[in-house]
Amino acid sequence: MHPNRDQSLVPADLLRPELVVFDAVYNPRETRLLREARAAGARVVEGVEMFLGQAVVQFELWTGHPAPAEVMRHVLEERL
Repeated sequence: MHPNRDQSLVPADLLRPELVVFDAVYNPRETRLLREARAAGARVVEGVEMFLGQAVVQFELWTGHPAPAEVMRHVLEERL
C-alpha cells in the first residue's frame, strides 16, 4: 500500500450490503476499500485472513504437523 495508503481501485458507489469484499492487503489491516465497503454495509474480509491461511498450510506442509493456528493468529495480530 505504501505510499498509496488512502487509495482504492473500487469506486465507493459500487459497494452494496449484499457484497462480500475481500482485500488481499494485510498492512494496513483496514484499507480504504474495506472501510468504504463496511460503511456501505458489505461483509468484509481482511487480507490477514489469507496471510494466516497461507502460513497455516505452509507450516503443515513443511513440518508434517498441525499448525498452531490460534497462536499464529495471536502473533500476527500482535505484530501488525
